Amino acid sequence: MIGEVFVVDDEPGIRLLLSEVIRRANYNVTNFDRSDQALKAVLTKPPRIIFLDYLIDPLRGDEVINQLNEASIDVPVVLMSGMAAQEVRQKLGEVEVYDVIEKPFSITDINQILEKLSVRI
Repeated sequence: MIGEVFVVDDEPGIRLLLSEVIRRANYNVTNFDRSDQALKAVLTKPPRIIFLDYLIDPLRGDEVINQLNEASIDVPVVLMSGMAAQEVRQKLGEVEVYDVIEKPFSITDINQILEKLSVRI
């Protein structure tokens, strides 16, 4: 296995689809349906990549990223949202993320991100 990927989304179907695609790319996957649980796990043992829903409870995606930055944890984060990617980037302001993808996304989108990140990591 290449490494661990966290999938953080409150929609079971999104978690299931992402998990399957990511496992086929030879990563281990851990799923979370709450952002606070994912944040606790990241602070304990950071994964190689995080796929994070932007509008998840109890902490929005940007709030999770801010807490990771405060803890000096450098993990590539791919934000997922039903909003347009440009709109999410505007809302993020100066909060940096690896990428923003719109739901619904394609399997090709996920594979391309994983491929780029495997070269980067």
